[in-house]
Amino acid sequence: MKRIFLVFLVGTLISFGLIANVGAADLMSKEDLGGKHIEQRDAFSYNGVTLQYMLIFPAGYSRIDRPWPMILFLHGGTARGQNLDLVKTYGPPLLAEEQADFPFVVLAPQCPDGEYWTTKADILAALLDNIIKKYQIDSDRVYLTGTSMGGNGTWNLVARRPEYFAAVAPMAASPEIPDIWHKRFISMPIWAFHGDQDTICPLKDDEAMINALRTQGASPRLTVFPGKGHYIGKEAYQNRDLYDWFLANTRQL
Repeated sequence: MKRIFLVFLVGTLISFGLIANVGAADLMSKEDLGGKHIEQRDAFSYNGVTLQYMLIFPAGYSRIDRPWPMILFLHGGTARGQNLDLVKTYGPPLLAEEQADFPFVVLAPQCPDGEYWTTKADILAALLDNIIKKYQIDSDRVYLTGTSMGGNGTWNLVARRPEYFAAVAPMAASPEIPDIWHKRFISMPIWAFHGDQDTICPLKDDEAMINALRTQGASPRLTVFPGKGHYIGKEAYQNRDLYDWFLANTRQL
């Protein structure tokens, strides 16, 4: 009981900005949680567009009454379709399913066959509004990440709707440099990942976006995997430092 109270107290202090730089390993432990994660599946429609999605809650979600940080995960092109199981083959959805102590709610929508995340900014923003309103989500600690097609979607969504996010981590992407620079996009904590042997989305494309941001006065990070090609997601998402870095950032108003 004392440990549950302690986790709640830490979460409350974080929510009010009284504790910073809390790492993923510090936010809760398996002893605190017990049990298993909770998975929900549903569909969401907006302006005639429908996306199905998976929502994965930590095992302690129903026991600890406080807002939770959330990761919006945008999958790559091979996970498009109608089989939601495809979105949890790697990345945050897989970690949330396998690790009871994964300290985030994970929102994983699925892009329909033949379509792209770069055309879904409006429905993704509306989906975020819906989920944040419906569940115990800390709106100041919503994080965005994706790889390949999802990496492109990550860059596109944060460039267009940066007001939703505390930090973003695009991977293996070929982003389009925006014509209009939102101030919140420029100030956004960004950590990009890429393989230097990527022939599908060449490293130079991510480097061009990183350099363009730096020209605007931003300070994005870029981690390059030597000798790696396009499929870096499984390796990059196993990096515990990424989740500590997410939790160290809150949304700037």
